[in-house]
Amino acid sequence: MAKPIITILGLGTTGSSFGLALQRAEAQVEITGHDKLPEAAQEARRLNAVHRVEWNLHAACEGASLIVLAMPLDEVDETLALIAEDLRPNALVFVLSEVLQPAADLLAKHVQGHGHAVVGHPILNGVGGPLTPRADLFDKAVFVVAAGVSTDPSALELASSFVENVGAQPLFMDAAEHDGIIAGVEQLPQLLGLALVHMLAGSPAWFEAQRLAGRAFAQSSDPSRSAQHLFTALRSNRASLWPRIEQFEAELAAWKRWLMAEPEDQLASSANAAGAGAEHPLTAALSVSLAERRRWEEQAQLHDWTPSSQPAAEAAPAPGFLRQMFFGNLGGKRSSQNKA
Repeated sequence: MAKPIITILGLGTTGSSFGLALQRAEAQVEITGHDKLPEAAQEARRLNAVHRVEWNLHAACEGASLIVLAMPLDEVDETLALIAEDLRPNALVFVLSEVLQPAADLLAKHVQGHGHAVVGHPILNGVGGPLTPRADLFDKAVFVVAAGVSTDPSALELASSFVENVGAQPLFMDAAEHDGIIAGVEQLPQLLGLALVHMLAGSPAWFEAQRLAGRAFAQSSDPSRSAQHLFTALRSNRASLWPRIEQFEAELAAWKRWLMAEPEDQLASSANAAGAGAEHPLTAALSVSLAERRRWEEQAQLHDWTPSSQPAAEAAPAPGFLRQMFFGNLGGKRSSQNKA
């Protein structure tokens, strides 16, 4: 009996890591890869991230039981339009995107009525080093999964099985809710970093400033996206991003006041509440922010988001029929490994 085919469209860091993770899990599937950039496809093949590379997009999707689109949002529209006629009736289409509602809208536009279409966002925090293609890239990572209005429940089960078998932890979330949160924790930092570059580059002192810009500047201004990719993602989620910008403007105004406050002004304003030993507002704000940043980094490194006051999550349920059919008993095997 022929093995089910998983096709990965987009063989960058995310797509290639999916292939490596599936092979590490010994999934009984054939992994086909496609990328419009020949060098990316060649690198994925060199890494053995896929079993074969198809240069033709339609040939890559032929007979596939699962098609993963691991590409920027501005490329998803055209790709879905091209492959819509190639989809098998029960083939799962899994679109990965940093913003989920726009991706779900593209699925509704191009494969309306196809009940096996899901969107997702693997959260790769990158704490501890640069992101490169590797089999353990998704280990214990949060992987948000969202469904459209017409998504069949069996598609969600299959998507969950895929997520678990690359080592990640599925988190089912409403697409619009996800996009509202991601506007603050991902898109706003990207926008602010590039706004900073824009401001500095327009200054007469930029020639000298470039020589003094170091690690802090690099970390705050590296979006790892092209201008076109960023434009599409930011514009498509502007309804969520705009309120975050206004919120940040108010926050920045407060920080300006704290920065300019003289110690004697601060002491006078807080004498009734805290006495002569009151802390300067800038020191207080910095302390709170740094403590929250350290707490987040510790949790991100451990991949543990459970508050200490809550009991540990229950063991995952036994694999369902679709999981058994598509991945064999791998779901059960990974669950037992996690308990060890």
